[in-house]
Amino acid sequence: MDRTQADIQEIIENKELFLLLKGKTILITGATGLIGSMLVRTILAANEKYGFDIKIVGQIRNYEKARKLFGIKFDDIVFVTDPRIKCDYIIHTVSPTTSKFFIEHPVETIKCSVESTMEILEIAKDNDASAVYLSSMEQYGLPYESGQKMAEDKIGIIDHLNIRSSYSESKRLCECLCASHASEYGVKVKIARFAQTFGAGVSLSDNRMPMQFARAVVEGNDIVLHTEGKSISNFVYLSDAITGVLTILDKGEPGQAYNVCNDKETRSVREIAELVSRDVAGGRIGVRIEKKDNMGYAPDVAMYLDSEKLRKLGWSPTVDMQDSYNRLVDYLISCDKQDFVY
Repeated sequence: MDRTQADIQEIIENKELFLLLKGKTILITGATGLIGSMLVRTILAANEKYGFDIKIVGQIRNYEKARKLFGIKFDDIVFVTDPRIKCDYIIHTVSPTTSKFFIEHPVETIKCSVESTMEILEIAKDNDASAVYLSSMEQYGLPYESGQKMAEDKIGIIDHLNIRSSYSESKRLCECLCASHASEYGVKVKIARFAQTFGAGVSLSDNRMPMQFARAVVEGNDIVLHTEGKSISNFVYLSDAITGVLTILDKGEPGQAYNVCNDKETRSVREIAELVSRDVAGGRIGVRIEKKDNMGYAPDVAMYLDSEKLRKLGWSPTVDMQDSYNRLVDYLISCDKQDFVY
């Protein structure tokens, strides 16, 4: 069993997570993205294990990409390009995800986030469907005080004239749209604010920090940081992210936001690099700093996400930082070298 399947089997051991979906139709937008595809695979596996008769509809842009990604399971899922269907539940994952895209295409970043979210909220309204919107910790911006603990009722500073803010501002606006639809129209939409999310199943073309660190372990190269690594990294492993979304879908309150993070494992980027070098690579590689400008990185941020609100719904993360990187390295070693792009 490969690492991704092992993670999925761990998730579906909790049968209770999937009971609300029994005999229902769930629409998952961005079904070929990292979180979207993992949701599809996990719900499909739970459906097969428990015979829940869940109809899974994945909204995509490219059928061939979906066929390549899901393989023999492709025909077990209903794929659509137009998400305007009858459904009972919606998980909206569509969003640009790379810093380079944010700074090169800020207008498209905003349009993709806002227009797709408006459409999904209208679908939820028309179907009286429960929905979860996937937001980001970046909507917090920079904390007013360095090292601030950020619960869901806190907010920081965003420079709206910085084009990198196209992502964080659009996330903030989409959250406002969710709260507004919940208040004005009674739409049962909840918000999941994700910390940095990674895990087995990530596209081999992904070039975010976790993949760079894991590749360095596999290839036996030093980890190279392009900043001082002072930013505090709030993270959640992919399988814990999936259980978080399903918990929010089931037990979250409409119009409310929930941080999805492993707040017991909050570290600086430099500390994470050193942990990977020391404990995952066994000291075989080092950590070097080679500064580069105009890489589109978010500014140094020192804040600590607080997951207490989600924990009160019965959720808790199970995969710590070291195990997360061990699993990601195992995934890279075991997967074939055929690249694909979500």
